Amino acid sequence: NVGQSCIAAERLYIHEDIYDKFMSKFVAITKKLTTGDPDTSDVGPLINKNALAGMVQTVNNAKDSGYKILTGGNTPDLQGKYKNGYFFAPTIIENVPQDSGLFQDEIFGPIIGTEKISGVDEMYRKANDSKFGLASYLFTEDPELMLEASEKIRFGELYINMPGPEASQGYHTGFRMTGQAGEGSKYGINEYLKLKNVYVDYSKKALYINTINNSLFDNL
Repeated sequence: NVGQSCIAAERLYIHEDIYDKFMSKFVAITKKLTTGDPDTSDVGPLINKNALAGMVQTVNNAKDSGYKILTGGNTPDLQGKYKNGYFFAPTIIENVPQDSGLFQDEIFGPIIGTEKISGVDEMYRKANDSKFGLASYLFTEDPELMLEASEKIRFGELYINMPGPEASQGYHTGFRMTGQAGEGSKYGINEYLKLKNVYVDYSKKALYINTINNSLFDNL
């Protein structure tokens, strides 16, 4: 989907103890990804030219702001029928500040920003510092952190040690601007329903509204 998914990761927080080692591997793997249309390709095209232009603008803004492009950031040099396609190379941008558009807006493409953090409290604070809150991801071997994060990460979906996708029986919803509604499961069905109240009195006397001496419904 080339990042064109509502649950695609767009920002990545890595602990300082493993940052350099992780980033070295992350960049190396990303550089090996192939771009094209065949089934053997790793990365396909964007949906249209406007989406491609958005990726170019995002990278240009990052460069103008002084962020470091570790890999990608360009349209790949494809040949033949793919030459003029809407392809964009998978892009990693390093040490993006929290208030950057890369972290605060939906990219919807093959671009991800990274930032080094010193601990879990910083992770929670920065992860939740977003106007969106649909999907989040945590990779850890610490079972206590898994439970704690389930409470403290304020997103509608938290995937732990897995990249998704959501279960069909799960409730697909979010927090903040992505928390207006939801779908899936019995809770999603409730989004399409509206509660109403109906009051019925089955006793015979309920049919009579007494006036002075006679019932309004007599002889009807």
